[in-house]
Amino acid sequence: MAAVVKKRQQPASTAAAARRWLTWLGMASTLIVLVAAGAAAYQYLSQPGRLPLRVIDINGELQQLRQAEIQQSVINAIDGGFFGCDMQALRAAVLAMPWVEDVSIRRVWPDKLSMTVTEQVPLARWGEDALINVNGGVFRPATLDGFAGLVKLQGPKGSERRVVDFFQSAVAAAHARQLQIREVELDERRHWWLRFDDGLTVSLGRESVEHRLAQFFRVYPSLAADPIHRPDRVDMRYAHGFAVRWREPVGDEAASKTMKSQGKV
Repeated sequence: MAAVVKKRQQPASTAAAARRWLTWLGMASTLIVLVAAGAAAYQYLSQPGRLPLRVIDINGELQQLRQAEIQQSVINAIDGGFFGCDMQALRAAVLAMPWVEDVSIRRVWPDKLSMTVTEQVPLARWGEDALINVNGGVFRPATLDGFAGLVKLQGPKGSERRVVDFFQSAVAAAHARQLQIREVELDERRHWWLRFDDGLTVSLGRESVEHRLAQFFRVYPSLAADPIHRPDRVDMRYAHGFAVRWREPVGDEAASKTMKSQGKV
C-alpha cells in the first residue's frame, strides 16, 4: 500500500507577518526613492541661477531709510536662487545699515523675498558722532544733521544702557522744575554729571547717586528763587549738604544787584 504524504501548511499568523513585512519593505523602498528624488531636485534647484529671486518686498514705517537703498543692499548680498541664497547673510547685510534696528526676511514662492524692517528711533546723541536708542543701542549714521537738538549722553564703553536709564529717570523731575537736560555724562571715574540748558552743572559723584539727585531737585526751587542770584554749579557730593557756585550777574542784572546792595531798590 502506497504511503500518502500530506503537505504541511504555514500557520495563518506567519503568513500575515510575511505580508506585513513585504508591505513595509515596499513602503520603505518607495520612501527612499522619494527622498532621493527630492534631494536631487533640491540640489538641482539650489544651484546658482536656478529660480532667481526677482522681487524684494519691503515693509515697515521708514523715516530715515529709503527702500531703494535697502533693496540695493540685499541685491549685493544675494548669492543664490530661491533655495540657495544665504538668508543669514542677507539679514546681516541689512542690519549693517546704520538706521536699521531689526529685520525679518522670509521666502515667498517662487521668486520673492518679503522683508519687515524696523527703523532706529533715536533717543539722544551719544558722544560726538553717534545716536542712541531707548534700549541703549548705539548707531552711527553718515550725518547727525537734524539731531543737534537732542540731549547728549556719554559714558565709557559698556555703560550705554545705564546712562539711558539714568537720563530717563531724571527727565520728569527736571521738567517739573522747568529745567531742560542738555547733557548727561558718566566719566571714566564713574562720576555722574548733569548739565542743563541754562548752563547749570550738577556734580553727583559716584555713590548714592539717586539720593543725591533727588536731594538736588528738592533744593533747586529755593536755589533758583532769586532771578538775579542764580546757581552756576551745584556739588552734591557732601554727606550732609551741598556746595553752590553762583553765577556772576552781567549787564542789567549786575546793575540791579549793585543797587540792591546799596539799599536803593
